[in-house]
Amino acid sequence: MNAPVKRHWLDGIEQTVANLCLASLVLILAAQVFFRYVLSIGLSWSEEVSRFLLVWFVYVSASLAAQKGTHIRVTVLTGWFPGGQRACLLLADALWIFFNGVVVVAGVLLIRQMLQHPVYSTSLFLPMVWIYTVIPLAHGLMIYRIVARQWRAWRHDEPVINDTHAAGPPSKPPAASATPGRST
Repeated sequence: MNAPVKRHWLDGIEQTVANLCLASLVLILAAQVFFRYVLSIGLSWSEEVSRFLLVWFVYVSASLAAQKGTHIRVTVLTGWFPGGQRACLLLADALWIFFNGVVVVAGVLLIRQMLQHPVYSTSLFLPMVWIYTVIPLAHGLMIYRIVARQWRAWRHDEPVINDTHAAGPPSKPPAASATPGRST
């Protein structure tokens, strides 16, 4: 029996940020509907803020999915891969880490450019650099999460993919049942 794996303080950050973004998004959109249709007053800032919250929610949730091993994957051919499923998932994660690394570098370059030449949002005049910061941040967290999951898979024999929620064919075919009125 394996000992429980000690978790890092960073493990709850994505869940907290994603929950705050989603709750704020729902509250702001509900307020917008109330103000527009009940009070006949439009909130000029609600669409912009909800868009920014949605962007942050999506990126942070992608990192959360990588942490939990529920990020979308195509695993149909992993059993046919030379070296088996474990080697296939390791290769796929290495490619994923490379892609995330490219996005982190591009995101940092974008942030640097936006700090030199500021761009502001339309309604609230917020510096857009704060919105775009989520790109390298979330992809950097994804790299950390992918490496951590692979480490736990190799060190503690935890699964790389959390497929408890995976939809697919049942593991055993259903038992044949006789249909009344038909001969077999």
